[in-house]
Amino acid sequence: MNKTLEYHKYPGLFVCCHDCGRNVYHKQSGKKICNHPLERQFYKALIKIPNTGGERTSNNLSSKTFDEAVKEFLEFKHRVYNPHLYEENTELEKPELLIDAVAMYVDYLHDVGIPHHKKKYLSESHIKTTIQFLKEFVQFVSKKKYDLEKFKLASISDSLVGEYCKYIEDKGNSNYTFNDKIKALKTFFNYLILTKGYPLKNIWKDVSMKSESQTDITIAPKDFYDLLDVISPENSRAQIGKTKRNMFRPWLKDVIMLKAYTGRRNIEVFMMKWNMVKFEGDTPMYIMSPNNKLNQLQNNTKEMELQYAYVPIGVELLDLLTTLGLDAKKNCDEYIIAPEEPYRKSMERYTSKYFAFFFNKLGRDYNIQFKHLRQTYVTAEDMFLRRGASMQHSDYKTTAKHYIDRKEIAKDMVKRGFRVFPQRPSKEIQRTLPQDTVSNKKDPAILQGLDYQSGAYRNRTDDLLTASQTL
Repeated sequence: MNKTLEYHKYPGLFVCCHDCGRNVYHKQSGKKICNHPLERQFYKALIKIPNTGGERTSNNLSSKTFDEAVKEFLEFKHRVYNPHLYEENTELEKPELLIDAVAMYVDYLHDVGIPHHKKKYLSESHIKTTIQFLKEFVQFVSKKKYDLEKFKLASISDSLVGEYCKYIEDKGNSNYTFNDKIKALKTFFNYLILTKGYPLKNIWKDVSMKSESQTDITIAPKDFYDLLDVISPENSRAQIGKTKRNMFRPWLKDVIMLKAYTGRRNIEVFMMKWNMVKFEGDTPMYIMSPNNKLNQLQNNTKEMELQYAYVPIGVELLDLLTTLGLDAKKNCDEYIIAPEEPYRKSMERYTSKYFAFFFNKLGRDYNIQFKHLRQTYVTAEDMFLRRGASMQHSDYKTTAKHYIDRKEIAKDMVKRGFRVFPQRPSKEIQRTLPQDTVSNKKDPAILQGLDYQSGAYRNRTDDLLTASQTL
């Protein structure tokens, strides 16, 4: 008995699986193959729309044999290439089955068949996560013994939603993950109701979100410096599943310091190059870093369209850049961090795990994460600038967004000696003070180091629209 639908190579025609979404005949090294039963497979057509610059549209075909699928594919292609012949049928179909609606939504996420001015340009990571969450719900419905070939959107009841919420709670998902999964389903239903006009109630809106811990956490100077001290190749292997992995990277300390001293997002830190360092005379003043999030939201791809953050080169950042070779690398089109590493996104993806591994070695009774370096920077920057009021506008956001020249603010911060952390006490002072204790001796050097001795420092950051942190 055949395990897959019959298939011969035919441009634009594929065999896919309803359960895992894989292209059944597309084998990739290291990727799992589809092991779902034959009845879960279907033929899918994918066609480029003429005169759109590469936009595509897809259709799940009803045919169950290859010859019939080719005929149905050609009919669909004719409709795509000759839309004027089918103008009387311009009303878009609204698939009733859950699996078909999810497939339609996935195309929507990828901007397939979407007019140019309405495209969203969502990141691949966001799309991948959304698909994963939707697929988990579909698999849950299947495990409840519902026939996915007959299960309609209208069949999703309060009872089923409650069972699914309990299911993901029992899996031990964090509150963040629980909320993200429910939000994905809420957004899916919003698309069906608001964009496609389905006469449905968004049943997911009734699900109460779980509390999440605060995100405005800063890192204490002691934690920061102790973390740098503990990072080394020694005892750096972690048990991940059945294998042990080396969590040390030669560039790990450098990237932690670069993020701490610039406050930029992870991918922006890994993409920083030496030619982004801007000088005034012989003095390095700021790093002109592309604002990745804003550029993506605005679909800014041309050089003249890009939005930038102007990161002042404070005392600590200047020391780091000098150590990494600023004088020799001036105006060089080379990455600041590990220029020999080609896979920047992979570096970004795993750095948070490396950071967590070494921080756990400190034995603290609280956790901090790689991302908290950004909050730490924003807090230090706001305290240094002491802004937040405007003489020109009642709302400071207006001033910050439209009137402030951030390049000049960055320069001023450099001249005023901006730092993220207090200067580290000498090793000699560290040895005279037991951890988390303070001597009664009123030695000026020791008093200067009191901030360094603080424990799990936490500080709120409100809506800070400061020099380099907008969006």
